[in-house]
Amino acid sequence: MNVKFKTIFFWVIIVLLSLGVLASLFYAEEDWRGKRAWENCKRELETKGEVLDWNAYVPPPMVRDDQNFFKAPKMAEWFVKNSQSLTNELAERLRNADTTATITNEIAATKYLIWSDQFQPDFKLIRDALKRPYMRMDGDYSQTFTMPIPNFVTVRAVSQTLAQRAKCYLLLDQPEKALNELTLLNDSRRLLEAAPTGKPMTLVAAMINVAVTGLYTETIANGLQKRAWQEPQLAVIEKQLEQINLIPFVIEAIREERAGHCHFIETDAIAKIKDVKHPNMIRGWFYQNLVTIARLNQEAIDSVDFTNNLILPERANDVQREQNAIEKPGFFRPYTFFAAIAVPSFTKAFQTLARNQTMVNEAQIACALERYHLAHGEYPDTLDMLVPQFIEKLPHDIIGGDSLIYHSTVDGKFLLYSVGWNEKDDGGIESPQNKNGGTDYTRGDWVWKN
Repeated sequence: MNVKFKTIFFWVIIVLLSLGVLASLFYAEEDWRGKRAWENCKRELETKGEVLDWNAYVPPPMVRDDQNFFKAPKMAEWFVKNSQSLTNELAERLRNADTTATITNEIAATKYLIWSDQFQPDFKLIRDALKRPYMRMDGDYSQTFTMPIPNFVTVRAVSQTLAQRAKCYLLLDQPEKALNELTLLNDSRRLLEAAPTGKPMTLVAAMINVAVTGLYTETIANGLQKRAWQEPQLAVIEKQLEQINLIPFVIEAIREERAGHCHFIETDAIAKIKDVKHPNMIRGWFYQNLVTIARLNQEAIDSVDFTNNLILPERANDVQREQNAIEKPGFFRPYTFFAAIAVPSFTKAFQTLARNQTMVNEAQIACALERYHLAHGEYPDTLDMLVPQFIEKLPHDIIGGDSLIYHSTVDGKFLLYSVGWNEKDDGGIESPQNKNGGTDYTRGDWVWKN
């Protein structure tokens, strides 16, 4: 009996030792496989000219205070996010304004302007600060999670107030004053674009910039619908619109997000895997997640044709399908568990980007059309008749690359539209509503309202 027990005990020890060896070999194999996959991925991306080094996205350290927007009085206090609070005194004061209300008569417009005139000294401080060329916030840029970011609450509140003031001036037939507010709204986007270097550019900041640009073009459209803008303002607005290209900022933000996540995983997460809290975590799995993150981000970047400044919807849709696959609920996926959290929804971002840039391009043409109408009393038969007197160069449709579609109509107006996300000419039929009451911009054409 004693001999039998010893024999069983011996084989149990052998089995346990064998399992331990197999586990060690499995760990070593997964670590080696993951590290090799990541090194191969980095070489492939660097060969394409992509930069994965986080330090390349850190803004230059030496900026003179008198050249830095955030060193001007109140700017850091108002426009740099405080870790203790999202709001500040300017944002709190602006919150009292109902900037979403539709002001339809001169009395309401006058009341709103009288009330919001209290912010004129604040807006003057912002105007003066925007004369400085650099937008560099003080802070720790060693990791994406510690670096300073703009206070988006204040940005939104200021933008909405300026847009509302511009609409009020348009209603009161004071287009020059409306242009003054509109210009500040447009210029304030520079702090979201981290001018002049574009570093750092987070995806949140880039998409807030897209949203503010949408508010800017909506205000322009409001004035065009009222026939409130005149030739001097239209010429200035057209030049402002000509300078707006949102695509590079969003793409650089994707590159930065990728570099930031990869830097964090390599320098922080992987380095801590072998501590006492994570004795069983396999480093190779984190490396495989790095590969997934880098690859999905690159596929998103490749959804843009930089040569022709186009957004490619089908490629963006393909990225979304891949993202949906790795985010699908179910068993543990060791190669994608972190990537499923870290990679944002690129398709939704690209759809918003494409539509708002399209609105910018259409607004530029709409200004030229209105200038033509002021000069000739009618709209032209073709867009080519605008060049070069009323517009230097016609912007193309960033979906597909063809000309934006234009027709003058029998009611003395015009139809101007992009083929939209489905890349199909639907004859100027606008995007329909979705089941939630919003607009389904994946269907129909993107039509300029006039």
